[in-house]
Amino acid sequence: MLLSRFLLVTSILFLVAGCGFQPLYGSQTLNAKVTASLDQTYVLPIEGRVGQLVRNQLLDRVSPKGLPSRATYQLVVKLREQKQGLAIDKTDATNRYNLTIFAKYSLLDSTGKQALYSGSAQSVASFNIVESDFANLAAEKNARKRSAIVVSEEIHRQLSVYLSR
Repeated sequence: MLLSRFLLVTSILFLVAGCGFQPLYGSQTLNAKVTASLDQTYVLPIEGRVGQLVRNQLLDRVSPKGLPSRATYQLVVKLREQKQGLAIDKTDATNRYNLTIFAKYSLLDSTGKQALYSGSAQSVASFNIVESDFANLAAEKNARKRSAIVVSEEIHRQLSVYLSR
């Protein structure tokens, strides 16, 4: 019984090792290659306050050492925001919203003329509406920030997967 379990585990390990599985977030040569490629990416300015939040998050993830002196890639991001009412109370007033941020992005070559990779990301964050206008503004601002962080993480993840190939 013990021998059969050992053989099963050993055979699974050999199968996984042989299929080309490589961890994306591990500290291996592949990760160094992806990090070096991302470090040479210039994130173009994104329109609006949400764009500023997404760009700052992307800059922190893509090039934490600062802007590249000679970028190999350019990242263009277009954002769209949607606020949708979710719940209504007895007076037919909306008291809960979903704030959705949609992002379409393209990774361009250094000249900005050829698209190497394109993708999209989105994030949904909810917030409640209460009687205080200040609390409502703060809740919406917080939802916008949370959604911007998730969108930038998703873009970073998708770019990392693309550059690891």
